[in-house]
Amino acid sequence: MNSLKLRLFRVLLLCAGTGLLVAGCSNDDDSPRELSSKTTLTLSKYYNDKGATTLPTWGRNDKAGLFAADQSVPEAVYAAPIQPGSQKSLFLFTLSAPQHAASTVVAFWPSDADLRCENGTLKTVVPTAQTGSVAPILAGKATARLNTYEGCSMELTNLFCTMYVSVKKGNYSVSKAVVKANGGEGIAGELTIGIDDWSASASAQTITVTLPAPLDCSKETQLIPVMIAPVALSQGYTVTLTDTDGNSFSVGKTEPVTLEAGGKHDTDDARSSFVTELVFCGDNMVYMIDAGLANETTYKDAVTWSWDATEAAAVLGLDKSRCNHLDDCKPVDNGKKLLCTSSYNWCVLLDIATKEVLFHTTATPNAHSAELLPGNRIVVACSGGESSGNNSIQLYDISQPNRILYQSALGSAHGVVWNETTQRLYAIGGQSLQIYKLKDWETAAPSLELEKTVQTPQGGLHDMSYVNSNTLCIGGRRAYLYDIGANRFTEMMLFSASTAIKSINYNDETGELWYTDSTNPEGSQSWSTQTIRYSTDKNASTETRTIKVPDLDVYKVRVMNW
Repeated sequence: MNSLKLRLFRVLLLCAGTGLLVAGCSNDDDSPRELSSKTTLTLSKYYNDKGATTLPTWGRNDKAGLFAADQSVPEAVYAAPIQPGSQKSLFLFTLSAPQHAASTVVAFWPSDADLRCENGTLKTVVPTAQTGSVAPILAGKATARLNTYEGCSMELTNLFCTMYVSVKKGNYSVSKAVVKANGGEGIAGELTIGIDDWSASASAQTITVTLPAPLDCSKETQLIPVMIAPVALSQGYTVTLTDTDGNSFSVGKTEPVTLEAGGKHDTDDARSSFVTELVFCGDNMVYMIDAGLANETTYKDAVTWSWDATEAAAVLGLDKSRCNHLDDCKPVDNGKKLLCTSSYNWCVLLDIATKEVLFHTTATPNAHSAELLPGNRIVVACSGGESSGNNSIQLYDISQPNRILYQSALGSAHGVVWNETTQRLYAIGGQSLQIYKLKDWETAAPSLELEKTVQTPQGGLHDMSYVNSNTLCIGGRRAYLYDIGANRFTEMMLFSASTAIKSINYNDETGELWYTDSTNPEGSQSWSTQTIRYSTDKNASTETRTIKVPDLDVYKVRVMNW
């Protein structure tokens, strides 16, 4: 009997050992099974449709989605936040995953987002047709053993980039914007994101934003938000905008641009080419205005851009009181920059978009105008005075502030204009128009060779502007159009009684003129005016309209866009 009991006990021990062995060996079978996973999810900020950021929090009725990304085509599982009301919350997901091995999971919000997981990628859609609103999809990934006490954590960031198309203040309303990659890259449509490296590609090259209501730009600069794929654009992009009159204008970049997931990209200001934009200066201020928004009594509501010259005091090394007496603000480089001069002996090249001073000199006594020349060089007209630099035109290189490369005498120098077609520099002063050609331009010691001096019909010259490749507009005591080829001056009878035209701009295609005239001075100076004048006929008896600038001693007005 005892022998039988002993044998039975041995069998039980053997069975127990076998069971333990089987249990131990079962760890090697780590096939997916249903398990619970503690997951901490943190929502990050995203760029909204107002040009600012939104930092979302988990709501009581929110849910987050989760993919087991190691599976070929996993179904999403969902869970509600355990700690609603904050940016960060713990979730308890139930999903199919290995019990012991690490798994890669992707979480996302909102839970109803059009997001799929397929063969190691995420797929969603960046709409090719948008309305100017932003609908983010926030997602993140983690690789961990999902059923451990620690669980896993993820920060969810926007899968898209937000582009803000800046539309400059002006007398127009925008109804549509079309974004296109110059290099042919996909920026919308089906967006595929590699889960391993978060790299992205898209299927469509164009996004069209049709606004629910026209965007009124008459009061301030406006932004059009665009959801766009986070890709690298090898040749930049172009945004074409259409106003409510059917006119189109564009803004963009031609250099490479990288659009970051969760980030933003700001375009330069898009400026309609179908509005008249002026730039004028006086005292320490430069203003740009949309002439269509200005009226006879004030320009204030029409200002689209401004610059206070005292901001350049540190760069110039001058007291702020000397950052005054601005007497020119000439647009150059296709309207991207301004050449500003002051009779307080300085000149700057200013980037309009950033207001950065790209070049400066304080060696230009009584500077009255400047011009951008080929090869990143600048010539400055220095008017009357007693120093060695007065009554001359001075040559500079943008990379060498305050270093005069060359100087040529010109009494009472007031204006300089470069003509790309004739490859000549034209300069005025007193009663002379001097014509120069570039000499030794590719060397370190360039100069200006005086080729010809032309006597003008009147003295007291104050301004000269480019009209076309064969015509210059000259003003001071009266005003004339100079025919370069025929060497002939034609008087504009509108100015037959003028003795102090400070600036004059003429459009030969439309017959329009914008000018300043201090024949009857206004303001605190004998040479200043407080009226910007406009005419549609160079031979009329009076101007067509005026814009008052009652708080500034104005010297010159220039035309950014006719």
